[in-house]
Amino acid sequence: MKMFVVFVILLHVSQHALVVVEVNEGERSVLLPCQYSGLIPVDPTVTWTRNDLNPKSVHVRQEETDDITGQNQRYSGRTSMRPDALDTLDFSLTVRKPIKTDSGNYTCSISDGRAERRLRDIQLKVKDQQVEVKVEEESNSVILPCKTKPDLPEDTTVEWTRSDRELKIVHVHANRSDHLKKQDNLYCGRAKMNEDLLRTGDLSLTLKYPTERDTGGYICTIYRDRDILRQKVVLHVRGKRCRF
Repeated sequence: MKMFVVFVILLHVSQHALVVVEVNEGERSVLLPCQYSGLIPVDPTVTWTRNDLNPKSVHVRQEETDDITGQNQRYSGRTSMRPDALDTLDFSLTVRKPIKTDSGNYTCSISDGRAERRLRDIQLKVKDQQVEVKVEEESNSVILPCKTKPDLPEDTTVEWTRSDRELKIVHVHANRSDHLKKQDNLYCGRAKMNEDLLRTGDLSLTLKYPTERDTGGYICTIYRDRDILRQKVVLHVRGKRCRF
């Protein structure tokens, strides 16, 4: 009876909407999300595929280890999943150093060797667009631009992070209010966003009193419905010039 139930569950194809993930070329990595809430079959295999490639295999995780014997060579050494993926049911895939040719539709599936269940479809868009902003250290403030379509849903979350060496939280806006508990101390009291950002789609960040320490790359991440959009801004803060 148990094996029959598993077989029926695996035959079911979930009707999840396509998730869109955007990232700029040259980033350290991009995460393709895939969470599962069903029953794990006996001898499970989780596969990530891209049907427009030959071979189509991007990454395979079996109960004990990864199986990359049939992996498409363009992803060699660039993909990974959580070591405890089958325990946590988080099958998300990390693709390191994304390039423009990584753009495409990815499918996350789980199988028991006889039947396969399709869990998630992800459309990855790798863009080469990058905004650079320059400002003098004496300035009162600088704006890091980030814009998307207007009239965003009320549950939209916008997260600004610093992406140079280690991830730093610069500012977070969720459920129509700011969330600053995890904000890095460097930006305490210095970062703000527009009050009507959901209506206008202007998610730009204003940073007060910029200094050379603020120079670096910033990521504006927009969690909208099922989509994840990312825009990168590189800030250059020029130090004060000597005056004679």
